[in-house]
Amino acid sequence: MSRSICYQKRQGFRFKMTGFDAYQNFLSLKQHFTSDSYDFFKYNGKLNLDSSKFQLRKDRFFFEKLAKKKDLVGLVVSNVIDHNIAWVGDLFSDKAETTYNNWLKRKESITYIFKNDISNLLVDFNQNFIVRDGQHPHLLKLIRQNKISFETFVILADIVGFIPHWNKNIKENIIWPIYSRKCLKYRPFIVYDRAKFKAILREKFK
Repeated sequence: MSRSICYQKRQGFRFKMTGFDAYQNFLSLKQHFTSDSYDFFKYNGKLNLDSSKFQLRKDRFFFEKLAKKKDLVGLVVSNVIDHNIAWVGDLFSDKAETTYNNWLKRKESITYIFKNDISNLLVDFNQNFIVRDGQHPHLLKLIRQNKISFETFVILADIVGFIPHWNKNIKENIIWPIYSRKCLKYRPFIVYDRAKFKAILREKFK
């Protein structure tokens, strides 16, 4: 079973979450996106945490509020992807809610957005991924300029498989490593029909 399908199943399963559950999910998602070794799906969102210490936290109230959210995972993931949020309290701002709603819209319109985004690619498809003299490829420039969505970037990485090549050949070691990790870590959360999207690319760049 793919990780994306596992995520769908997680979203379809509701249970009464406690503040400690929310605390564990929040920290495990943050760990997923900031650590090369931790995998939210592999460890089922679990960390070795002490529930008694949680009761002493001054920010416990925020996690108890977070536990009541219908889509805790989506709320956290969307804000980590867009804003790298670090404090749970930031999830209760208007900005966080707007970010989450925009993320939902992108999920619901992922095919439409992908078709629009790839119109920003160079006509010669391969030229979008070539690393010249260790510099950023055209596709990376597009995502940095917000000319394509991060979902489109991740889907292209999944289909084309350019990340290992970029890791080896891009000389800059500050910006690209951040995008590389975020791309790989975000992939399991994106649900899309790979065969369908490959067909869209073939039709566009035939």
